[in-house]
Amino acid sequence: MRDHSDRKYNEFWLQVDKPQPMYDQSINSFYDSFYKSNPVHLPHLDWMFKGEFETWLKSHQLSTYAGTDVFPVRHIINGCTQYIDDLYQRLGPKLRTLEGDYKYHWRLNNNITYFNGDQFLKARDEGEELLISLPFPAHCDVHPDMNFLLDECLHYGIPVHIDGAWISCSRYITFDFDHPAIKTFAISLSKGGLGGNRIGLRFARETPQGAVTIMNDHSMNNQALVWMGTLFMSEFGPEYFWNKYSDKYDKVCKDFNLQPTKIIHLARRQTGDIVGVRPLLRALS
Repeated sequence: MRDHSDRKYNEFWLQVDKPQPMYDQSINSFYDSFYKSNPVHLPHLDWMFKGEFETWLKSHQLSTYAGTDVFPVRHIINGCTQYIDDLYQRLGPKLRTLEGDYKYHWRLNNNITYFNGDQFLKARDEGEELLISLPFPAHCDVHPDMNFLLDECLHYGIPVHIDGAWISCSRYITFDFDHPAIKTFAISLSKGGLGGNRIGLRFARETPQGAVTIMNDHSMNNQALVWMGTLFMSEFGPEYFWNKYSDKYDKVCKDFNLQPTKIIHLARRQTGDIVGVRPLLRALS
């Protein structure tokens, strides 16, 4: 067990096994203010959150996300993990993912069989649907085969869902969600600083069946999380950590011979493996 009270700026603090998203004292200060002074039960709070979320997403200065307007159905989620759980609950083994995607899929099923990009016809005949992260964890960027996958899925009638959990900690991403193969996508604030209070939004072309829809239709969302997310987006903006730590991130990469990625808390060793740099960024603060 590492002694976090004695954090040093050295290679020992590179996170290899489980890189952690960015977090610092400014988030703690935000929590202190929220818990001491803010109400949680406000009229039309869900609509306030959705409106703020749309503004937050479109106000990105370092990335561009288009095509959201063709997804009129907006449902609040407790982070993208709930979005994923809802898909599994509805689709079971027919929900497929790509190798190198979010480790949560593997944790749910250690014997997971990943989507085979050479067997679209088989996937269609078996009623499979594809879930893919954007940015994609193994690449810290849009998956290099994203356009091919979307076009082939459209051709074969395979619905696609996008897990946008890392959008809140990324930069230099350009993506248009308005590809007809994409049926839903979700974005959360977890990797942007609210990992301990997960909240986000699911976008859909048509209303999906399932738990998330029921929770939203019957006003069962956690109001404290919804209000916290609303204030968080208003106070911090979509690229808070990149704006605050970009120079320090460049220094960490230079000092430890790392290749930068598009994700604030991750860098790549010369060997190709990805490591977490959050402790080193915080050591420079």
